[in-house]
Amino acid sequence: MDTTTLIEKLDSEKDYSRRELYEYLCENVNGFSYNSFNWQMQKMLANGEVYRSGRNTYRIGRTYKRDYSPQYSEQSEIIIDFMEKFFPDTEYSIFETTMLNEFLNHQIAKNTIFLYVEKELSEFVFRDTESMSKRTVLYKPRKDDLRRYWKADSVIVLDRISEAPRGKAHKYDTPLEKVFVDMLSDQSLMYMFSKSEYPEALRIAYEKYHLDNNKMFRYARRRGKLPEIQSAMAEGGIEIDNT
Repeated sequence: MDTTTLIEKLDSEKDYSRRELYEYLCENVNGFSYNSFNWQMQKMLANGEVYRSGRNTYRIGRTYKRDYSPQYSEQSEIIIDFMEKFFPDTEYSIFETTMLNEFLNHQIAKNTIFLYVEKELSEFVFRDTESMSKRTVLYKPRKDDLRRYWKADSVIVLDRISEAPRGKAHKYDTPLEKVFVDMLSDQSLMYMFSKSEYPEALRIAYEKYHLDNNKMFRYARRRGKLPEIQSAMAEGGIEIDNT
């Protein structure tokens, strides 16, 4: 009996750890190795035969992808209200690092808000945000600046790149197509997570949500990161069907 048929016999309402799935297959397949298991898991995850139900837990059966809809903290809501009141016609987007936790193994405990503002106005927004906010506000910080001044709940203001993907529900939403390119492009954001987790994080995002390859590739090309994105997709077993 092949591994897919065996997996389908498991309870689709129960959570299984990776170890439990491996031991189950070992009991039913002669000479089944851990390398074979890793390869089979990657295949089943890519095909939707197995999906992640939580941290290091899996369920059997196909899951339905959904559109990504970010949920904002109270601090972000204050910044959004501020931007809508004082910079209503400005192109901007907002993102919080704790939003990455559903994709990362090592969780981000200390949140940071990234405010991307069109280049011509980003410095003005920074000055006004700094005056308005009770939190640390940094403008295009370098690594040394982050080491010295960054604190939990800091706000980082960066230039918004032209051709950056826009949110669907709200203009200030940051879609995943932008998030995953920025994760390879912005030094400030790269400071907040381990790059070694990137391919797996990208794969989890593709399993849970609808991502537009054309939109992401166009932005990645604009930022000079297309080869890195495609390499990470290949490493994560993600099919590249749009170029």
